[in-house]
Amino acid sequence: MRRLKIAAHASCVPALALALTLGALPSSSQAADKYAAEFLNIGVGARALGMGGAFVSLASDASASYWNPAGIAGLERAELLVMHSEHFGDLVNHDYFSFVQPLSGDANASVGISLIRVGIDDITVTRDAFDDQNGDGEWQEGEEIFFDRFQMDSDVEYGLLLSYAREYTDRLFLGGNVKLLRQGLIDNTSFGMGLDIGAMYFPSPNLTLGARLADATTTQISWDTGHHETVAPSLTVGARYTMLMPAAFDGSVTVAADLREAFDGSDEVSQLGGGLDSRLGLEYWFKQLLAARVGSDTGNFTAGAGLNVPGMLQGMSVDYAFLAHDELDDTHRLSASVRF
Repeated sequence: MRRLKIAAHASCVPALALALTLGALPSSSQAADKYAAEFLNIGVGARALGMGGAFVSLASDASASYWNPAGIAGLERAELLVMHSEHFGDLVNHDYFSFVQPLSGDANASVGISLIRVGIDDITVTRDAFDDQNGDGEWQEGEEIFFDRFQMDSDVEYGLLLSYAREYTDRLFLGGNVKLLRQGLIDNTSFGMGLDIGAMYFPSPNLTLGARLADATTTQISWDTGHHETVAPSLTVGARYTMLMPAAFDGSVTVAADLREAFDGSDEVSQLGGGLDSRLGLEYWFKQLLAARVGSDTGNFTAGAGLNVPGMLQGMSVDYAFLAHDELDDTHRLSASVRF
């Protein structure tokens, strides 16, 4: 991350936080759809996910485009990151690609492009597999089922993020995403567009505060059936603190915590109630070479490890993350990045 010069710009933070909070409140005329574009909430990057997704204040690699677009302003070199994960015993395949490029003509700004793909294969389609005698489109008792009419199809969802971020002061980064969505479910497709806004503030070299307002203007999704969905804004705020360990441990420890408030009416299923969820993470680096991570993603245990490859491949990192689930199979994520 670009070296921070300590200067007095604290007055920017309250105004920014107020603007983000007010912007996150949907107007009474907007009706949000619960779980619309839910695939965007899965999370990306094995480093972040090993820490439970507590990354809004720690976003310092190419996955920052997702967690907090302001974070890409801190990259001094171009970076490419790719991730593959298999959720719940290979039920859901999740892939992520991100490339960030600092602007050569502007030492304080960066741009990025990211692609998220979530796919569920081998979905059994049975809607045309019965004798619909009354023409209501629903199976009724007594209507014959024809197993040879069963079909297999898939659900594939894409999110494209176009990012820009700038170091506005020595302590403040601001950034945003233009977000394009494409979903395909059986025979139907949808298209959507939205906007994310992020900020990172550095009170000291060891402490960072972060905020991300996802779907800031509400994200509108239109299906080819004529159905429309609205993704309500959600606000994530967090902090990270890093401390150096004694010489015997020769490393550093970072603790991070996030709170996410969703404004989609899903209060009943939120972890803390009222649409509020928490994420916690701990990361230990040994000689800035090996990392160990643990975390809690809305109450689910996570763990992970990382390696900064030395020698001729210096600039390359490999990370792994594990997510435990009480009712479904565990999830494994693997990502790799390289800085040019």
